[in-house]
Amino acid sequence: MKNNNASFDKVRSVFFFSLLILLGLGVIYLIRPFLYPIFWAAIVAILFTPAYIFFTRHLKNKNISAILTVILVIAILFLPLTGLGLAVFNESIDLYYSASNTDWGAQVEGLAKRLDNTRLEPLIIKIQNDWPQYATTIARGVSAFLFNSLKSFTQNSLRFFLLFFLMLYSLFYFLRDGQEIIKRLIRLSPLGDKYEKMLSEKFTSTARATIKGNLFVGVIQGVLGGLVFWITGINGALIWAIIMIFLSLIPAVGSFLIWLPAGVIMLATGHTWEGATILIVGTLLISTIDNLLRPLLVGKDIQLHPLVILFTTLGGLMMFGISGFVIGPVLASLFFAVMSIYEHHYQHQLDHN
Repeated sequence: MKNNNASFDKVRSVFFFSLLILLGLGVIYLIRPFLYPIFWAAIVAILFTPAYIFFTRHLKNKNISAILTVILVIAILFLPLTGLGLAVFNESIDLYYSASNTDWGAQVEGLAKRLDNTRLEPLIIKIQNDWPQYATTIARGVSAFLFNSLKSFTQNSLRFFLLFFLMLYSLFYFLRDGQEIIKRLIRLSPLGDKYEKMLSEKFTSTARATIKGNLFVGVIQGVLGGLVFWITGINGALIWAIIMIFLSLIPAVGSFLIWLPAGVIMLATGHTWEGATILIVGTLLISTIDNLLRPLLVGKDIQLHPLVILFTTLGGLMMFGISGFVIGPVLASLFFAVMSIYEHHYQHQLDHN
């Protein structure tokens, strides 16, 4: 009789957990279109939890504190980003017309004269002969990119604002009920409170360190690069600044892919002080910011090997788009945290294996 009961209990457990997994996968599938706003709501909630705690301490009301924190997020992050997006779009149009009206043939011809009787002369002659075809291809590519970007924005604006609203809506509840949600998950998880808190802290610290270390340093490098481009008279300085910010998010790549060729080209085309300024500022200031600020901002929050950070960031960007620069390192950090739990829990068996 006991064996029958034990067998029935086993069958019931298997059935229950199979049903739980199937229903969980079904729920994930249902909310799959909204995973990005939920994820970013969680990340923003982590960053702005100190502000929420400050409001709660003084106002003694969680709802009002959460609403004020959401308003603060909109004021600090999204209003400036909206203005920046409009400015980038306008400047991209100006850059297109400026590029279309520039006599690139004269620019290449002037460079060819400076490189007469050098090893680069045959290459410059080939570029000079083929330049009309290059210019046509570039103009078509830029115009198509601008048209498709405008078309995509107008077609997807409703979807964007819907996802934006859902992100803010989720942010409100993550701020107000975040601690209760975490406690509930810890209670339901079978790992044990110590390991569950370790995973929760690892997710929080890695996300915060990635935002502070990568995004903040990238913004500083991009702003400095954009300023030096603007001072030296390079068209589209704001656009180049945005590109440098995105490149700075990728470990072992960085903004030098933009400012270094720009400085060399300025020197080659006879703009001596402009090219020298770009190269000096890029070498002595922009390139050293990463080494100076990243250790201070990140500290010991993210304990991953640089090679792991590189590949998980690149993989995250390829799979998840811009959100991947956070998702990749967070997944890697959680994986190594689970490996640490495994090593700690089975330490005796591993030592005697």
